Amino acid sequence: MKKIKYKNTLFLLIAMVMTLFSSCDQNVTEKNVEIKQTDMSTLEKEIELRLREYENHLRNGDSIALGNMYMEDAEIIPSTVGRENIIKVFGGMIRDSITGSRFKTTKLWGNDQLLVEDGTGIWAHTNGTVVGRGRYLLVWQKDNGNWKILRDTWFPDKKN
Repeated sequence: MKKIKYKNTLFLLIAMVMTLFSSCDQNVTEKNVEIKQTDMSTLEKEIELRLREYENHLRNGDSIALGNMYMEDAEIIPSTVGRENIIKVFGGMIRDSITGSRFKTTKLWGNDQLLVEDGTGIWAHTNGTVVGRGRYLLVWQKDNGNWKILRDTWFPDKKN
């Protein structure tokens, strides 16, 4: 009889401890969600500033500054790998007078170290003639306190 009573008491004690821990964990999780949502508005502002820097570097014809916005091992998907090659691509665009751009974030998700940005944008010649419109997807990674592009891809709008 004592053995059964001991097992029942032990079971009740374990159930109470489990309930206590699960309710504590739920509060911590809810607080973390609130913190992440609050931080996301700050991250959105940081990415917005980086996009404006990107546009300014292109407008100024500075392919090296543009390239330095990318991680050393970055890729412009599907075919450009590495910062040095990315700088060459931008140099070619600038020589072709494509120095105008405007990008707008439509969705951003991630955390304070890695973000994915979905957006729309245009590329234009120096005279303002638009040469491309479309959507883009960027993966941003924090590097020594600065957001840099890890992956970049562009989806041009379909021509009708």
